[in-house]
Amino acid sequence: MTAAILQLVFAAAFFGIGRWGRRHAAELVPTSLSAEGQAKKERSLRRGAWSCQIIAVFFVLLGVVGPILSS
Repeated sequence: MTAAILQLVFAAAFFGIGRWGRRHAAELVPTSLSAEGQAKKERSLRRGAWSCQIIAVFFVLLGVVGPILSS
């Protein structure tokens, strides 16, 4: 049960980081880049944030399904 709770905590952390990253991607891009470079970097940051949210879903699944399968 402790592992399931830990996985859900990780899921919440990854989801929070992903959500924050998607909201603030434009602010995190350096202004010293060209317009094309800024757009490319912003897309990259949003992709990384989206990946964090997908990992969060994976951790939720592990936290919910893991204890069911182990019992």
